[in-house]
Amino acid sequence: MPKIMKPLLKLLLSLFLLYFTPSCSKTVFIIVHGTWATQAGWYMPGGDFFNAVKNNTEKEGMSVIPYCWSGKNNYKVRIKAAEGLVQLIQSYSPETTICLITHSHGGNVGILASQLLAQTPTAHKINIFYVLGTPISTSAYQPNMDRIEYFYNLFSFEDYIQPVLGFFQREYPPHERIANIRVTINNKEPTHEELHSPLVGQWLPSLHEFLTTSASSFDFTKPGIIHFADNTKPFYEIDKERKQLLEKDALLTKIIVTALFRNH
Repeated sequence: MPKIMKPLLKLLLSLFLLYFTPSCSKTVFIIVHGTWATQAGWYMPGGDFFNAVKNNTEKEGMSVIPYCWSGKNNYKVRIKAAEGLVQLIQSYSPETTICLITHSHGGNVGILASQLLAQTPTAHKINIFYVLGTPISTSAYQPNMDRIEYFYNLFSFEDYIQPVLGFFQREYPPHERIANIRVTINNKEPTHEELHSPLVGQWLPSLHEFLTTSASSFDFTKPGIIHFADNTKPFYEIDKERKQLLEKDALLTKIIVTALFRNH
């Protein structure tokens, strides 16, 4: 073989690998359940929510997986669950787009994972983070936005579990990459369990893109409301009632707590 052919073949092989070899990067959606929900089926393959997410991740290189933890209701268990979640995230290449979809205290497991990632010399991060009805405490469970690109807090005032008798909040402080969005499903605010409705799940794979490119009024720092309904695209608008609703919600929580302690 002429000497000139070897470098030419190497050049052609390099060009072939550059243009025709599939990229190793991909997008992974990790669904994390909440307290006492280890045996629940909705977040597992075959579950209605899982299938709704998976059916809308048809692009090449996308996958959906569940993350199962003990679901026990204490901080130490959530830390241990967060350590396992970090290991799962780090099992992928740093170029992988990691999207967390979490419900209830599963959101705090993910938040603790973001804190642990920030303490680790790694390039891994959480690209898009959705929390559904997560009890909010910025003292114990503050998202580390150095390891999270975009964070969406989806909640409902008809979810009486999220505030846990006033020990937790519904909103995170304003941040340029954290959105606090109230949810309606078919013109009704959902309960805690209804937040992981398949109707919500089917839109989560594309919700970030929809909000940041198609919802003209969307602003991370402003309170928003998103309406999910059958057979139509979500509708987003600024939540002009948020202040009054928060005040009413705090008063209702106080009444409930007072009644419970009075009965005991």
